[in-house]
Amino acid sequence: MNKNGFYVFFIGFFMAVCVLFSGGMFFVEQPKPRANEILTAKPLLRLPDGSINKQYLQNVTDYTADHFAFRANLITAHNVMLAKLFDTSASKDVILGKEGWLYYKQTENDYLGKDVLSDDKIENIAHTLHMTQQYVTQKEAQFIFFVAPNKNSLYGEYMPYEGKTFSNESNAKKLIAALQKQNVNYIDFFNLFGQQDEILYHRLDSHWNNKGAALARDIIMGDLGLSDEVQWYNENYSVVKNHKGDLYEMLYPMGKELDDNVVFEKEFSFVADSEIHAADDIQIDTTKESKQHSLLLFRDSFGNALYPFLADSFGHSRFSRKMPYPITMMDELGADVVLIEIVERNLANLAKYAPVFPAPVVELDTLQVQQSDYTVTVQPSDMAGYSCIKGNVSQNGNVYIQWQNVVYEAFPVGDGEGQAFTAYVPEGTEADLQAVFVQNRE
Repeated sequence: MNKNGFYVFFIGFFMAVCVLFSGGMFFVEQPKPRANEILTAKPLLRLPDGSINKQYLQNVTDYTADHFAFRANLITAHNVMLAKLFDTSASKDVILGKEGWLYYKQTENDYLGKDVLSDDKIENIAHTLHMTQQYVTQKEAQFIFFVAPNKNSLYGEYMPYEGKTFSNESNAKKLIAALQKQNVNYIDFFNLFGQQDEILYHRLDSHWNNKGAALARDIIMGDLGLSDEVQWYNENYSVVKNHKGDLYEMLYPMGKELDDNVVFEKEFSFVADSEIHAADDIQIDTTKESKQHSLLLFRDSFGNALYPFLADSFGHSRFSRKMPYPITMMDELGADVVLIEIVERNLANLAKYAPVFPAPVVELDTLQVQQSDYTVTVQPSDMAGYSCIKGNVSQNGNVYIQWQNVVYEAFPVGDGEGQAFTAYVPEGTEADLQAVFVQNRE
């Protein structure tokens, strides 16, 4: 083959490959998004408001990059090769551990003690949880907060060598100490899971397995003083290789390997109040007529395995993934138990998002408290008859606002620099805000 013939062959081959992968996406069935993956939506030439989409060509490029034919197969083959030959993870979200263990990349900072929240932010989170507990207990309900540990916080021996840790501190350790000072009811799953001899998390997934979820349920019920004859952790079970790990799916989207999981012989007998599409539905409501008490659990993906065990333990249950937490939902349900679960890697979110319930009215001698300069916005809220105030002050501490001649305590969390605050107060305008005060914590 002469040089010109080679060029023609090369160009033809290149064009054929492009047509195969780009044109083929219209004929090859597209795999569903894997794990936490979010694929680009189909581009629109006209936006919903009727205007021309000026980013249309860029949207087409992004869409093609996410949907070209055989994409998942090529990613899987590429990642397998790197893992086998170079012991390297090609995914920005997955850490390749020892003995085939996988870890979520977002847990690395917690594991290394890097970018730990400041003492002030930790105190702000703890105080907000204290305020939440007060609201719940004033309604004669029980409140518990707990953190689901990152997998490498419990089973770090399978992590690859990541270099010297930045500190021995972590957000979870600091928060637990702050919760003790604020007298917030919490469960220390780091300690309780660490005492168990068996491994209670999946090897190829970032979450606890069914045995871990069962243990969590038993601990919660014991802490509430609602233990019954059923102790799920001690029930008979078998180990079945039937679980598709989220981390494995991120790394090898077309891979076939399954993880071990625990299947209990005892069956659940709760009834779903409406169709459950998936374990990670935004809201799940259940009933079990033979049980008493009403549960409201705010949870994340660790609740996927946990919720059936709790649904089987309460007369009525609601499992919500809404964030910020609409605590007022307990009034709608008549809940006498309110739980908040959050995974360790997401603790920083508690410094950004305030729970949703009316700011408590307080008696405050405003002459004895420092008045502060502030920036503020007043927005409508999802609570009928209430406005949401978000702002910032320069001093750290507990924040109080004088609104319509009444003093309210604000949640010391939110966005922006300095000391953020958020409060839900009777509906009004920015003119109704008369002053902001900051009280230093002892």
